[in-house]
Amino acid sequence: MPSVPGLMERREARARQELESWTEVLEQAQVEVDAARERVERARVGREELVSVLAEESPVNTPVPVPSGGEMAAAVESSGLGAVHGERPPVWRSGMGEEVLSGLYREVFVAAVAASGPVNGAELTRAVGRDAEIKNEVEKIRHRAYVLEKRGWLVREKNGRFMPEPGAVGRGASPASAERLRPGAGTA
Repeated sequence: MPSVPGLMERREARARQELESWTEVLEQAQVEVDAARERVERARVGREELVSVLAEESPVNTPVPVPSGGEMAAAVESSGLGAVHGERPPVWRSGMGEEVLSGLYREVFVAAVAASGPVNGAELTRAVGRDAEIKNEVEKIRHRAYVLEKRGWLVREKNGRFMPEPGAVGRGASPASAERLRPGAGTA
């Protein structure tokens, strides 16, 4: 039977590993918050610059129509710009393929497409090459699957398993990337 100090050391090691895992999530979230703040600031500066340029080009008494933040965001989104690493995926529309997805969102979607049926978070985690034994890794991947579900790319069954939205499969699902991410392919 293991000694009490030995049991306590193992408990401390598990707690330390869990702390490190959550710290990584927190750091990743902070990076995304900082990136979002930077995008907001760039958009604000760009809007102000646009207003300034339009004001210089307009006759003195002619009012300059200034696009609102929402109109500006809609223009950027409809232009197809902004597929930056880690950025949330767009809402799926007919004709969109996986190429509009970025980072882990794309990997999770491709893994769901490659699967032979609905997959759970742990299976998706293994399929994208992460350690499914680390609870935090599974939660990161599951979170991305939930976002993809809310944006129309995936469907979640009542048992919590994910599969591609039938309309979202086909055009953008590249067989090469799907095979690379097939659950169980190349993983131990």
